[in-house]
Amino acid sequence: MSPELELRQLKVLLVEDNPDDAFLLERHLRRHGFAVTLVRVETETEMVDALFSGDGAALEPPDIVFADYNLPHFSGPAALQLLKNAGLDVPFIMMSGAISEETAVESMRAGAQDYVTKQNLARLVPALERELREAAARRNRIAAERALREAEARFHRLVEAMPLGLLISDVSGRIVYANGAVERLLGYPNGSMLSGEVTLAAICPLLVEPRPLAGTNPDGSFDMQRIAGEPFEATCLSASGQTIDVLIGVALLNPESPDEDRQIAAFIADLTMQKKSEEILRRTEKLTVAGRLAASIAHEINNPLEAITNCLYLVGNSELPEDARNFLELAQKELDRVAQITVQTLRFYRRSTQTAQTDVHELIGTVMTLLDSRVKRMQVEVIREFGDIPKILVHDGEIRQVLVNLIGNAIDALPEGGQLRLKTSNGRNWATGQTGVRISVADNGTGIGNETLKRIFEPFFSTKGITGTGLGLWVSIEIMEKHQGTMRVRSRERRPGCSGGTVFSLFIPAQAAVAPTEEVVAGQEQPL
Repeated sequence: MSPELELRQLKVLLVEDNPDDAFLLERHLRRHGFAVTLVRVETETEMVDALFSGDGAALEPPDIVFADYNLPHFSGPAALQLLKNAGLDVPFIMMSGAISEETAVESMRAGAQDYVTKQNLARLVPALERELREAAARRNRIAAERALREAEARFHRLVEAMPLGLLISDVSGRIVYANGAVERLLGYPNGSMLSGEVTLAAICPLLVEPRPLAGTNPDGSFDMQRIAGEPFEATCLSASGQTIDVLIGVALLNPESPDEDRQIAAFIADLTMQKKSEEILRRTEKLTVAGRLAASIAHEINNPLEAITNCLYLVGNSELPEDARNFLELAQKELDRVAQITVQTLRFYRRSTQTAQTDVHELIGTVMTLLDSRVKRMQVEVIREFGDIPKILVHDGEIRQVLVNLIGNAIDALPEGGQLRLKTSNGRNWATGQTGVRISVADNGTGIGNETLKRIFEPFFSTKGITGTGLGLWVSIEIMEKHQGTMRVRSRERRPGCSGGTVFSLFIPAQAAVAPTEEVVAGQEQPL
């Protein structure tokens, strides 16, 4: 390998007005193993052109700047100031033929890394090599700091963007960091959890209760050795005092630090939707079992009912005393009621498969006929406000079931009598633009409390004790959704000095695209 290839590359910017001095400097550096690329400038304009392009962008900076202290139109201190103003971290060595100690010190204070006299170049190479090493170290340190800041920024953005809540606490339980997800989950304003008033124990009391994996010291601080472990389900308290089901995982951030300096991180996942899904699944399983049982019982009752009906028919064709015939007619009516109950029970689990153009007023009339005895017994005044409405394409039996449920509940809400108001009118669903029929069932009875109102559409929820199944409204809203309709309720609970009442409002599209309902119980329904 030739000696030229072994030379170290060195880019030099020389602020010098004497070409001979520039030649001597370059020759001295080459003799000491440097392959020098030297640019000599004499004025401020030339130095700016050597550092920046025409559009002001910085060019590749030199490795070192040597500057004569005094020039006819420029100076070493001015060159040093220009370099500092440009924000370039380039080693700067002041050079002069005659420089006093005071001038050299002043140059060092201004930012020059060293000074060398032209008559004593022996110090030049050692000073140059030292400054190149220090400059490389500074660049590496700056690059590492920049990389660290970028990594921290990426981590912060990641933590803020993740849906999992994160809290970091010290040994006393004081929260030192909370990401946006946990603030939204617990309902705290941005940054308010760091005020010191909110502690980890206040948010999740289970963290400070005695557990195999977590606990506290006698002074009330966290037992850091036992707090970390497998994730566990717990209940957190929100800013409003509401409880939230969560899954918490706890980690010790700095186990090597002294106990008083340690921190823990609590990762919090919201389990609210999962709990709701599990509850819905349990209710669905209950409904499936109840439906199959009801359909099975109703199916088995059909055959003996048919036999009894035939027997009553035969008895009715024989000669009977008048009293006996009256009893026979009463038995036939009661048997018809039993048959109707079995049909309704089967329809609860096996719905009709065909739609038909239906007159809502006729449906209401049949329902009121069915409930006429209850209306009279409870002294309920029925007010009909029927509008001029079209027929609607629906499963008439299912809509009748909805009306039976709503009107029956309204009658039950009038134990001391009152008014039942039935109203029909043309309506429109403003969200979809569909036109249809609106039906209102209103009463001035006892009303529904707010807590009950939140749960009335849940299956198996009932306020009627052993007389209620808790399925009526749940089935009704399912039927309305099937018909692309809506059901809304408004209610005010009756209190001393304040009347009560409830209004159920139905909207049924006139031409809803109702999907056929498949029978889910094997076999055909037996005739009664």
